[in-house]
Amino acid sequence: MEKVNRVSYFIVNAFTTELYKGNPAAVCLLDSTIPDLTMQKIAQEIPVPTTAFVQKKDNDFYLRWFTPVKEIPICGHGTIASAFLLWQQGIVPIDNSIIFHTLSGPLQASWFNELVEITIKKYELEEIECPLELEKWLGMKPKYVGKTDLDYIVELSHEEYIAEFEPDFFAMKQFPVRGVCITSMSKDEGIDIVSRFFSPAQGIDEDHVNGSTHGALGPYWCEKLSKESIVSKQLSKRGGLLYVTPNEKDVAIAGSAVRVLWGEILI
Repeated sequence: MEKVNRVSYFIVNAFTTELYKGNPAAVCLLDSTIPDLTMQKIAQEIPVPTTAFVQKKDNDFYLRWFTPVKEIPICGHGTIASAFLLWQQGIVPIDNSIIFHTLSGPLQASWFNELVEITIKKYELEEIECPLELEKWLGMKPKYVGKTDLDYIVELSHEEYIAEFEPDFFAMKQFPVRGVCITSMSKDEGIDIVSRFFSPAQGIDEDHVNGSTHGALGPYWCEKLSKESIVSKQLSKRGGLLYVTPNEKDVAIAGSAVRVLWGEILI
């Protein structure tokens, strides 16, 4: 009889304490190395925005992320989900921090005040003149447009514009960026800013909650609001909350997580 290999996988919702909210990530725990093509096929099979693959080698953890269409260099919610699962499953003691080796370099995760906190790269944000195609796509003149190594960061004047915006994903193909983040101040007490993030170039039309954009959003809004940290709400249909603290060289983002499913996938 042919041997069937199995991989344990879990679905964890990041940046929420509620089932079926936040940003879902599949986390696959690997006992041994599997081919990149197999990882991509698994990510195509599991219907979530990102599938994370965690492999322990000696005392080190290696982490990679795949969307249904490609491997990506950074994924905040996939990292939050992976760390949460390693603690929940007892693979790592909860009072021990975790360092993941990734395509973007080492990423550290810690359990802090019932939240998973990770440190991500601080992205330099350069203010630019709003490209005509971006202004046309927005349907309005933005208050601010900045560009990082990855994305356009666009500030609009009212939260309602963020919530009601209906993007043309086909038109985004001409944009020379990973994605577009639209953001504004929040009108709700206890929430500083809101945002949404669109990235069809990665195979994710709208990311439910995007962590990596806060490597730019955190420093931008903290400076603008004269705060050391901010609470950020994603206004996607599923929604989510992030607690963001810029440091000198990086940005800490923290969020809750909840496991919603577990099983095995055949390879």
